[in-house]
Amino acid sequence: MNPRLTLIASVLAAAIAAGCYTGGDTVQITAGSTAPGASAGGTQVASASVSGLPCDVATVLATSCSSCHGAVPSGGAPNTMMTYEDLVAPSISDPSRSVAELAVARMQDATRPMPPSGGSPTDAAVLAAWLAGGATHGSCETPASGGSYATAPVCTSNRTWTRGNHGSSSMRPGAACIQCHDSGEGPSYSVAGTIYPTAHEPDDCYGASGSQVVITDAAGNVFTATANSAGNFYLSGRSGAIQPPYTAKVVSGSKTRVMVGAQTDGDCNGCHSEQGTQKAPGRIMAP
Repeated sequence: MNPRLTLIASVLAAAIAAGCYTGGDTVQITAGSTAPGASAGGTQVASASVSGLPCDVATVLATSCSSCHGAVPSGGAPNTMMTYEDLVAPSISDPSRSVAELAVARMQDATRPMPPSGGSPTDAAVLAAWLAGGATHGSCETPASGGSYATAPVCTSNRTWTRGNHGSSSMRPGAACIQCHDSGEGPSYSVAGTIYPTAHEPDDCYGASGSQVVITDAAGNVFTATANSAGNFYLSGRSGAIQPPYTAKVVSGSKTRVMVGAQTDGDCNGCHSEQGTQKAPGRIMAP
């Protein structure tokens, strides 16, 4: 394996294990666009343009880096960290690594940390996850900026599950799957939920099929589940031990919707209910 990829993977695992936050907010990333001025969860991105980056990465730069690594570097900072091109450029102090790779290493450096005053423990995890995913261009739409979460409740499919707890992989879309299954109803799941085309769809309404949910656990293991005809997805308790906290994203073709923040609870619909709980803005939406 490429030594640089090995380093990135190991840093990612360590960073996630070191203390990622929980929270249900999601952002949408689409290749080739410019990030808007707000991120999920109400955190405002700096007014200076943070271009070509996913919202979670842009938020890290705005909240933890831009005061020194802004459009005009200050405080002794050697470079700007405001755009995709800034992050993938070779580092001035170590050209064998990109600016983003060196930033992750410095965030994890106990003796010479960046930012010097101490940043969020999730910052390194966010940047490392972006690097491990191929350091792609991105943009996002978020609840904080209106976006597609500002919609009325509707059952888009116009199809509703009517068979109660009759055993089926299509049963009870939108309901908290693991809560029910842990009481003895059906097989055991480690992660389960429903993907919808809009944000506020009622329980038992059929969701959107075909999208993939990609889970990356604290050890760097990747698990993938595909939404069935009811929009339901699940990973059985026997599909492999998922080590929390984990990160999640929904992939559909060339589009990806990424959950901001690592999670420990696999009962996705427990937070992503019709109106959302525990900071989730609503349903898990297909990108």
